[in-house]
Amino acid sequence: MAVALSAAGVLLVGCASTDNDTSSAGGDSTASAALTGMVNPQADPGPAVAGGTLTYGVQVLAATLDPTKTAARGGSGGEALAAVYDVLVSYDTTSGDFQPKLAKSLETNDGGTTWTLKLRDGVKFSDGTPVDANAVVASINRYNAGKGNGAELWVASVTSMDAVDASTAVFHLNAPWMRFPSMLALGHGMIVAPSSQQGDKFTAIGAGPFTEDLFTPSVERVFKANPAFYGGAPKLEKLRMVALNGPQANLESLNSGQLDVAYIRGLTSAINSAKSAGYPGYMDVLNAGSAEIINNREGRPGSDVRVRQAIGYALDPELIDQRAENGEGLPGSELFGPTSQWHMDTPGIAYDPAKAKELLTQAKADGYNGKLNYIVLSEPKDHAIGLAVQSLLQAVGFEVNLILANNAGDIVQNVYVKNDFDLAHAGIGLYESIPDLGLFSTTNSTSKSNTAGYANPAMDQLIAELQQAKDNASALAVISKIQTLWNETVPSAPVGGLSSFWAWQKNVHGVVPTATGIMLFDQAWMGAK
Repeated sequence: MAVALSAAGVLLVGCASTDNDTSSAGGDSTASAALTGMVNPQADPGPAVAGGTLTYGVQVLAATLDPTKTAARGGSGGEALAAVYDVLVSYDTTSGDFQPKLAKSLETNDGGTTWTLKLRDGVKFSDGTPVDANAVVASINRYNAGKGNGAELWVASVTSMDAVDASTAVFHLNAPWMRFPSMLALGHGMIVAPSSQQGDKFTAIGAGPFTEDLFTPSVERVFKANPAFYGGAPKLEKLRMVALNGPQANLESLNSGQLDVAYIRGLTSAINSAKSAGYPGYMDVLNAGSAEIINNREGRPGSDVRVRQAIGYALDPELIDQRAENGEGLPGSELFGPTSQWHMDTPGIAYDPAKAKELLTQAKADGYNGKLNYIVLSEPKDHAIGLAVQSLLQAVGFEVNLILANNAGDIVQNVYVKNDFDLAHAGIGLYESIPDLGLFSTTNSTSKSNTAGYANPAMDQLIAELQQAKDNASALAVISKIQTLWNETVPSAPVGGLSSFWAWQKNVHGVVPTATGIMLFDQAWMGAK
């Protein structure tokens, strides 16, 4: 199961892009802190310098470089995958467009039903074999067979793909999909060499800017420059990734000079400290990154829509934010918050304890005992959220048994694998660059990543309409309908967005963000400190 472990729990799965070192949204410091884009932009550094090892503090160290098993998400394995395989296309976080990268071009001439991919000439995998259309098709077939992240949506949407010639692959879809390129910016677009899989043994062989050098589980992953990289040999000699004990530890290691790049996720105080200290970097917001996941399955309290509605109306995102973030977070019950290009005028479910009590009373009259088993990670911020949610729910008549998980692995097992919970604090996790994939994965009735077990044909139809929307204006209209249906049926209860800041030392240059917060290091270099 592709999950990203977070300081705010466990996320299943981008952001309005604005260069924002001085501007603010809404005129307050919290909104200003949440604006997405480059922060503390650097002056022209002059000519790039070759050499050195860049150390990057991630959230989770990828246990494997097999894209079918490690989700392409920033800070939790995506950078490691991109280092080895690169991506066919990349997401421009400023324009919101997708641009060819390993690919030479990706175009449609029929409104998004047929897409033609052209490859660059002469590109080779690190084992010397060619990156051709047959290799692309084989890699994507392998990815889907291995049920990599997003494979369900691909299989449901792509009817066939053909290697027309050595440099051309054509993808045929069952309906128009103008955001199809987003799939090739993530796992499907990380092309694995045919020689990587030998029986049960997998070796990470790609055409990316680095090759695997050293892996010490739970300690570090080290990559060395690939001198044959199609974009030119990277300036960095080595790229080293380490996982420390959360966002505060990453900030402290950045301050001490032990890290060159630090991923600071979900802890607003640490993010604000890094920005105030003048560190350059990239700011992002994960939509609905903080949420209460309701188990909708038969036999659980959440199988009754009135119970789900009562939970939704009972929660006050502002109060939860005060308890967890001293009011510095991004509270909200909507799927896409104010920082998102997908934000619409349709609000999320409103805090209404009187209505929550009424709905809960109705459910109890039909035999519900009012009890909820609520799983929360035993980490200070999450624990604070858990206590706030518990008090809000109990105030309207629920009896909440707060279960503290010792580590994120316990939440993965109980919530995502066994589905043994009534309510859990985690996240829905809707990335700006892939709203179709995020909603399909977490909400579609056929998706195995639908942790809540929510099933609604009307929602399935709306998600399909979103995928087929011809432009952003059409997509926003559909998202408004999705939000309305969400408020009525409450699959789960978002309580806020989740901020992340990738901060780097002032002598680090050329780090480029792409989809899902993945940082690309093929152009990165380090000057003198």
